[in-house]
Amino acid sequence: MEKSGILLPGSQICYRFVPYATIGGKMRVLTIGALLLATAALATLAAGLVLAPTRQGTAERLLPGRPELVSEILADVAAQPGWRSGIASVEVGPDGWVERTEQGEAITFRPVVQSADRIELQFESTRGYRGTWVGEITAQGDGTLLRVTETATTPSPVGRILSRLFFDPQAYSTAYLDALQIEVQRRGGAS
Repeated sequence: MEKSGILLPGSQICYRFVPYATIGGKMRVLTIGALLLATAALATLAAGLVLAPTRQGTAERLLPGRPELVSEILADVAAQPGWRSGIASVEVGPDGWVERTEQGEAITFRPVVQSADRIELQFESTRGYRGTWVGEITAQGDGTLLRVTETATTPSPVGRILSRLFFDPQAYSTAYLDALQIEVQRRGGAS
């Protein structure tokens, strides 16, 4: 508490006590709050800088169809919204295609290698990450072994933290293969 004087008529001073949380006290609280917020922001930035910018996930699946069928489905990117969840649309262009997710993200893909046994793509997202997708196709009996490796690089330190929280490349590759297996069966692969 601090003392504050008020001059009353007749030269009498009347003292009253003012609570500590006056304007000066409020300013102190705001300053401490701002310092705490700045410290949290710097700690988040530091944590993001320590995290590796690149992550990789690999999954493989024995699919119930011949390699030609699997390759045909992989090459038919325009049909992917019909069998992959979360894909709203695919716009095919002369140098690749753009996937638009149901959340509004646009991911641009550009083929680098397309052969009977390997597909390699480069991609870049409007959410600030980029990377490669590699599919290795191997005939195995009456089926096809498909090994998918996704490598994603997130340059932003804050984006690295968010990607750790919301994106697992291995889980994403596994979910892709789950959907692909159903589509291979639908298009005539063995069950």
